[in-house]
Amino acid sequence: MASITFENVSKQFDDFTAVKNLNLSIDDGEFLVFVGPSGCGKTTSLRLLAGLETITSGHLYLDDRIVNKLPPKERNIAMVFQSYALYPHLSVYENMAFSLQLQGKSKSAIQRRVETAADQLGIAHLLERKPKELSGGQRQRVAVGRAIVREPSVFLMDEPLSNLDAKLRVQARTEICKLHAKLQTTFVYVTHDQVEAMTMGTRIAVMNHGILQQIDSPENLYNHPQNVFVAGFIGSPAMNFFRVNLIRKEAQLFLENEDFFLPIPESLTAKYEQFPQKEYIFGIRPESIHDPQYEVADIMPIPVQAEVTLREMMGNEIILYVNTIGGEEFVARVDPRSLLKAGDKVNLTFDMTHIHLFDIETEVNITL
Repeated sequence: MASITFENVSKQFDDFTAVKNLNLSIDDGEFLVFVGPSGCGKTTSLRLLAGLETITSGHLYLDDRIVNKLPPKERNIAMVFQSYALYPHLSVYENMAFSLQLQGKSKSAIQRRVETAADQLGIAHLLERKPKELSGGQRQRVAVGRAIVREPSVFLMDEPLSNLDAKLRVQARTEICKLHAKLQTTFVYVTHDQVEAMTMGTRIAVMNHGILQQIDSPENLYNHPQNVFVAGFIGSPAMNFFRVNLIRKEAQLFLENEDFFLPIPESLTAKYEQFPQKEYIFGIRPESIHDPQYEVADIMPIPVQAEVTLREMMGNEIILYVNTIGGEEFVARVDPRSLLKAGDKVNLTFDMTHIHLFDIETEVNITL
């Protein structure tokens, strides 16, 4: 096992900066997930760690050793690729054993490691098959098994579930989490899927345009996003954003625009009084917007006039796409008993105890 440290690491491709001044520490045995949109630098960061790309500037440490110039084979790292990259002419056993044969391991040692990994992954009955005879989920397990047999200090996974269907993805991510708990080895995982990130990582590193936006636990990323990008990327459906003015009328603070006039709760007044009275970006998550017939307890509900344009019945919840009076669209996640449908005009309630306010220029969350 190993700890990992990125110290001011940058990667430049000609005039394009893929990763910029990345500072990040990954603890021994941690499951860290890099997440972000396509081209954000997450896979490049993983490839820098694997030694598949050279670092332009900065230092990369495995434990206390700088590994910038260390070749991949000397880093004791195993990588699971998006394509799985199995040898089609070799059996499952031979695919899993191949790297150990290159290392000169004995036949008995190879057999022990391969059979142990196959048992852990539930693919012992597939060892004689060729990759073309396997399903997508089985190929994914073989790719993971090929990494396990090497007994590396760090596992790297580059979107390994992207080729699976929705049901298999849920099953496979559960298996990977169980595998991490069993092996207690450092896992670094890359995905563009924020649901995967939230359900798998002990910590999540959110990246955009090659820059680390925030690294935190899933709970803190969701409840305390540091900026508009993180707030909008983490959570599904995404957080709703509106431009508002923070104003005072007599002793009360309000968030105001052409569509609504929202009082700040008394419990938050002291916090908001320190902010200048000007324009901000107001953020509220869909689950903090309610059908007034099915409000939950312990909230501060403020009615907002709106018209439902689309209803998505999800079974355990209903997603409503809604327009304000001024025509601005937002999304609400409401109680599954709600009867609201497209065309209905309603006063949806905003829970003002769960709101965020972002600086209009820097897009930084000022309410943390």
